[in-house]
Parts: sequence; structure tokens; C-alpha cells
Amino acid sequence: MNKPFTRTLAALGLALLLPGLAAHAEERSFKLSAGDPIDAPGPQGAKLFSEHLKASSGGALNVKVFPSAMIGNDVQMLGALPAGTVEFALVGAPTLVGLVKEFGVLDLPYQFNSPAEVDAMLDGPMGQQLLAKLEEKGLVGLGFWEIGFRDLTNSKRPIEKWEDLKGLKIRTVQSPIFRTFFEHLGANAQPMPINEVFGALEMHAIDGQENPISLIATQRFNEVQKYLTLSEHIYTSYVLLMSKKTWDSLDDAQRAQVRQAAEQARGEQRAIARKANQDKLAELKDAGMQINALSDEQRQRFVEQAKVVTEQVRGNIGADFVQAWQAELARVRESH
Repeated sequence: MNKPFTRTLAALGLALLLPGLAAHAEERSFKLSAGDPIDAPGPQGAKLFSEHLKASSGGALNVKVFPSAMIGNDVQMLGALPAGTVEFALVGAPTLVGLVKEFGVLDLPYQFNSPAEVDAMLDGPMGQQLLAKLEEKGLVGLGFWEIGFRDLTNSKRPIEKWEDLKGLKIRTVQSPIFRTFFEHLGANAQPMPINEVFGALEMHAIDGQENPISLIATQRFNEVQKYLTLSEHIYTSYVLLMSKKTWDSLDDAQRAQVRQAAEQARGEQRAIARKANQDKLAELKDAGMQINALSDEQRQRFVEQAKVVTEQVRGNIGADFVQAWQAELARVRESH
């Protein structure tokens, strides 16, 4: 074989190989949608996730965060993700109940006693079972992040006992268990996307809403709400979601980089959320909100009503799953 012919073959082989190498090294840009303002703990965690992923992928995987429901609210994101038109979203876990009924177990009122219990359950086998159920819906669950324990605000009166909720129009997240709980307490539950709540409060279309302290502050609800009750009635998490279509387009190394970045950001985001839920309470008080905590006696009366609601909705979630969840929660309590 003569040398010119050998060189021609080598050049041809290199030409065929180079496009593949170029494609493999090609930078990719993704959109991550979040419903809350950029200074809220969720989008702050999303920014950290973006930074970690860019670093671990050597700049090949780039995520741009779109806060404040700029490209859609949580419900809209659940439609966009499977198609891959949006690649990532940070959604409230209650939104997922419509897709996977077992996610309703996270919405049961007064079931967690501490953040440590929450972390053990969500990061443990039962939480992972929930995330695994998302794949058949075209979603990949990358972990649970923190929204937090929810408190009540309204413009009418302090809530000192559950009967004080009677007749109040309270915005809830779009989960049937929230609606069942508040209607059981005598309130008029109004499911609504978070980006519509301020306007509804301002126009007095609703009397109140319920969210963790950090979101009450970053959503500026104190400007249109006078009373804040530290009820801590339901714990809510975010779920970091990825389009399965996009996930399937990544190679194994890139998937590992995504999971690593999500896990790293998860702990950081939870720390941000927990600090914000402490720090923002003083800001809300300084801003003029009238704040009250439930007495131990009245809190226990809320807990008793929560037990009634849990029994009512158990079948809707899946009785066997609820039983397994509660057994694991009891085991976690014993180990802590």
C-alpha cells in the first residue's frame, strides 16, 4: 500500500471521527422553570444546581433559571417537560398528585414533627419510590428540595383555634388533600397557582393563603395580609424534575453529572430555606404583620382534625402505600 493512499485513508478516518467528537463535546443549554421569585429559596437552589452542573461538566451542560413562572406555572410545566420544550422545572410536590396519586401522602396534615424526619423520609426508600413513579409520566425526579412547613395568613382575624377558619376564603395549592383539609375546618378552599395569589388577595377575591414564612415574605403577601398564624399545618417540598426525553438524550457520564449536581444543591437549598424561614419572620413582624402561634392545646385540636382528614383521603392516595409510608415514618421516629 503506497504512502499517499495510506495518508488518504487516515485523513478520511479522521474526518469521519471528528464530527462525532465535536458532537460529544458540544455545549448544551437548558431551561429550568421555577414559580417563585429569584430571591426565594427554590430559585436560589436552582442557581446553585446550575453552577454545580456547569462546573462538573466542564461547561458542557448549561442551565438557565427562569423564576416567577416566567415560562409557565407548575401545572403548565408538567405539560411542557415530557415534550422536552422545557428541560428542567422546580415544582411544588402537591402539583404532582394529579399525575401520581401516591404523592398525596406528602400533603397529609400534621404528619411530620421535625425537619430531620422530613429529610429521612424524602431521601429514604419511600421518597425514592415516589420519584421512580414519575418516569412513566415522562419525568425524571432528581430529588426533594425544601419549601417548608406552611403557616396561615389572612386579612380578617387572628387564627387561634381551627374554628376561626370558618367561612374564610383561603387559597391553597392545587392538591385535593389541601382542599379537603381546609374545607373540613370550615374554610372555603380556593386552589390557585402561586403567581395569581397576590392579585387575588389585593382585590379581596380571597381572604387568605398558606405558605412557609420565606414565601410569604418573598411573595410580599404581608403587603396585603395583616394576620399571620404559625400553624405549621403541612410540610411541602419542591421536586426538581427533568424531562425524560432530555434525560434519555444524555450519555451516562452526563446523567451522573446531573444527579451529582442535584444532590449537592439539595443540601445547600434546604439550608437556605430553613434559614430564610427563620430570618424572614422578624422581617414580617417589623413590616407590621400581627403574628400569633397556636397554643399547645389548640395545636393538638388541629392535629385531631388532621387525623380525621387522613382517614378520609387514605383510599384516594392508596391505602397500602399510606400504610407502608406511615410504618416507615414510625421506624424513622424510633431511630431518631
